[in-house]
Amino acid sequence: MDRIYKTGLVMKLTGATANQLKYWGRLSLIVPQINGRRAHYSFKDIVKLRVLVSLRKNGLSLQKIRQGINRLSEILPDDEPLSRLIIYTDGMDIIVVEKGKYFSAITRQQYFRFDTEQIGEKISELQRDDEFHPLSQVVSV
Repeated sequence: MDRIYKTGLVMKLTGATANQLKYWGRLSLIVPQINGRRAHYSFKDIVKLRVLVSLRKNGLSLQKIRQGINRLSEILPDDEPLSRLIIYTDGMDIIVVEKGKYFSAITRQQYFRFDTEQIGEKISELQRDDEFHPLSQVVSV
């Protein structure tokens, strides 16, 4: 059986408030185990809550978070995909990294990583090589 955690500990670990936990439970974003009047959370719930709290703190609306989580559930085979993804937000979108691929959890648009610093370093390297091995030799026919 998976280990379960009490609400007080979950609030300390995630930064979620009691009201947020209740509200997100009503929306089924988080579905804790209910034992009498007490809610208990799994490790996966804690991971999901940390993501939710972080996305909210970074300005993403709850509507977009719900939409992104629903789309991730459709796209990815796991029941709880948030525990194995790298997730970024700019306050308007949820950018997900899975197996080196970047995509929007909201629009499903795919992105690619473009490292301009690496290109700049390569340009500098090639320019240094050209200084030592100039290609400007004239060949007469």
